[in-house]
Amino acid sequence: MASTKLFESIPPFPNTIPVAKLLKISLSSLISGDPDAAQDVLTACRTSGFFHLDLSNSPLGEAMMPLVDSIFPTIHETMQLPLEEKMKYTQDAPRSFLGYKALGVMKTESGAPDRCEFWTISQDDILGTTAPEQPMPSCLSTQRGLFKAYLFYGRSVIAHIFHALATQLRLPDDAFTQFHDPARESGTILRLMRYAPGTQGEEDQMQTGLLAHTDFGSITLLVNVLGGLQVLNRAGGWEWVRPEPGCLIVNMGDAMVEWTGGVLRSNMHRVVCAPGEQAELDRVSFAMLVRPCKEARMERLVGGYIPSVESDGEEGLVAVGTGGEGMTAWEWELKKAMALKEGKDCARSRGGRDLVI
Repeated sequence: MASTKLFESIPPFPNTIPVAKLLKISLSSLISGDPDAAQDVLTACRTSGFFHLDLSNSPLGEAMMPLVDSIFPTIHETMQLPLEEKMKYTQDAPRSFLGYKALGVMKTESGAPDRCEFWTISQDDILGTTAPEQPMPSCLSTQRGLFKAYLFYGRSVIAHIFHALATQLRLPDDAFTQFHDPARESGTILRLMRYAPGTQGEEDQMQTGLLAHTDFGSITLLVNVLGGLQVLNRAGGWEWVRPEPGCLIVNMGDAMVEWTGGVLRSNMHRVVCAPGEQAELDRVSFAMLVRPCKEARMERLVGGYIPSVESDGEEGLVAVGTGGEGMTAWEWELKKAMALKEGKDCARSRGGRDLVI
């Protein structure tokens, strides 16, 4: 979703490595109500769990691109602060997962320290849903208006995705939007990320920067220019995701699996060193991780093409919350966040089951 200008400033993504064949879906077509685009959204969200969302030729999408081009320099400036300064804002988990996370705090699958530092900013704080204001260094606090604008446009994009999914699943129009009212407290965040560079070579490229995981919220909108993101295919192999100018990378989170009884797919993904000459650069990315209102229940929706509770039988497709014993979204997120932080996350790709028609 970054402009072509940012892509032209880095070494090209190699043409010699295989990449995941993700669907590219036009935001303009979604907004216009194109049924083929809506069907493509459902197909992508049931198969790979990922797709490219093309923002071109859409006033909404075109308004987002200059915001991203402004956010990237902010990330660079923030991550270049002295470590002593950044540590003043360090996360206080499990009390809070907001603020700064330093390199090496988390573990990868091998038990090695991770190679990612990031800054987590609360939507509730930016929008004034909660108080007090989240402490930030001046390079971030002066950009609160920029973050607020991005959240506004991002929510609009996600509303169109939610609408397409609800329509295709024969659910009420507000089936998913009802859980995401920005006026209510939620765990929705903006995350500014930097992955330490490596060196060219296959061995270095396979060094995991962040533990392979699924996202435990609803939907993630990801922006990155350098490669490094990999998604798990159905055969159990990792495939590169090639970033494209003017496109967001969109993926489903675990909450969408729970609400749809396993119809939608939350897929494992990880970040390794960028390929080719890109490996020698800092890998900067920016994500809007959309999560439900804190009191939302992690229970299966009823109706449409959602499988009934009685039809469960496939291992791993647990309908959390059926029977009235489910967690709230906030309880769910705390549990998942702590497991990921400790390198004990047992998440796996889930969902993608057949529709019940």
